[in-house]
Amino acid sequence: MSVGAPSGRGPSSSLSASLGFSETVVDVGMIHPGVRRVLSGSGGTLGFLASLDDEIMTALEIEVGLGHRGFEKEVESRPWTFATPYLSRLGYGGGILFEVAYWGAVEALAEIVPPDRAVWLRTLASELSRISDHFARLASVAIAVALPAAERAAQEGSQWTARALVAALGQGPLGGWVRFGGVASSLPDEFAALWKEARRGIEASLRSFEVVGLRNPSLDRRLRGVGILSADQCLAWSVTGPAARATGLSMDLRRDAAYLAYGSIDFDVPIGEQGDGFDRLLVVIEEIRQGLRITEQCLDRIGDLGPGRVEPEISIAEESVPAGAASFFIESATGELGFYIVSDGEGLPRRAHCRAPSFFHAQVLPTMLEGAGLDDLLPTVASMYILSPECDR
Repeated sequence: MSVGAPSGRGPSSSLSASLGFSETVVDVGMIHPGVRRVLSGSGGTLGFLASLDDEIMTALEIEVGLGHRGFEKEVESRPWTFATPYLSRLGYGGGILFEVAYWGAVEALAEIVPPDRAVWLRTLASELSRISDHFARLASVAIAVALPAAERAAQEGSQWTARALVAALGQGPLGGWVRFGGVASSLPDEFAALWKEARRGIEASLRSFEVVGLRNPSLDRRLRGVGILSADQCLAWSVTGPAARATGLSMDLRRDAAYLAYGSIDFDVPIGEQGDGFDRLLVVIEEIRQGLRITEQCLDRIGDLGPGRVEPEISIAEESVPAGAASFFIESATGELGFYIVSDGEGLPRRAHCRAPSFFHAQVLPTMLEGAGLDDLLPTVASMYILSPECDR
C-alpha cells in the first residue's frame, strides 16, 4: 500500500534532490515508543515505512504487523462455536460487536430469530461496546498530540463504560456472551443503579475531554485540515463509519438497514463537513452522546419486557444450520462490519469471511497523508482508529 510523489513535485523540484541527497525512508515500526503509546488502545501492531523529502511524506507503506492469527482459516471446517474465543479478540475493546455480526450471519442462514429480550440485550451491549471503543479513539488522539489531561479524561470515560459493560454481561467482554439464537444472560437486578452512576461518570469524562482536549489550541492545530478525506474518496476506498460521516456522508447501517432493535430506537446520525481529523473527533464525541441515548431506550424496553427467556425455547443443534451461504452486516465503532459464511449442512462452516472496516481504512492512509508532514502520521492514524486485530485474515 503505497503512493508515489505528490502531483507536481517531481525529483527535480524536491528539496532532497536540490541538496544532492537521496530520499530518506524512515521505519516507524510498532516497537517505536510513540507508535506503541498511540496505538495501545487498538491492538498496537501497525508499522509504517515513510519516504521523506525533508519532513514531507512522499510515499507511505502500511504494515499490519505481527498480530496475524489466521482467524478465517482457523474457524473453517470446525464447529460453529469454535469461533467464539476468536471473535471478541478481533475487535479489542468492542469485541461484542464481532460476536453480534458472526452469530447474526449464522442465524440468518438457519432462519432463527432470537427472543425479543435477547435482541434488545444485544443492542444495549453493542452500544456500550461502541462507546468504549470511541473513548479509546479519543485517548489515542490525545496521546498523539501530547495532551495528558485529555488522555486521562478519555481513559476515565472508557473505564466507566467498561464497568457498565461487564455488569451488563455478568462476565468479561471476551467470554462469548452472544450465543447461537440468544445471549448468555439477562441484566442483573442491580444494573439500573450501577448504570445511573456510570452514565454520570461517562458524561463527566466527556465534558472534561471537551474542555481540556477539544478546546485546546494544540489539538486544533494538529488535527484541523490534516488527514482530509473527501466523500468521493470514502466511496472509492470503501471507507465507512465515523471517518465517512465526517466527510458529510450520512451513512449508518443502524438506520439505513436497521438490524437488532435499531428500527424501534430514536437516535441521530452526526455528520461533519471537512473530513479532517478534527471533524472525525467531533463525530465520535456526538456518537458517544447518541450511544447513551440509545442505551437508555434499551433499558426502558428491557424493563417493559420483564423477566423471561434470553435463549431459544428449545436447544438448537449446530447441525441444524443448513447448507448455503449468508451474510450479516452491522455498524461497528470503526465502520461497516460483516461476516459472510458458507455452510456444508453438516454442522461445519466451509467459509467464514470477515469484512473488517480497519482493513479498508489502512489502505486509504497513504492517499490521505500524501504530502503531509511526518508529525501528521500518528494523529491521523489515531483519528481513524485502525484496529490491528481487525486486519487479521
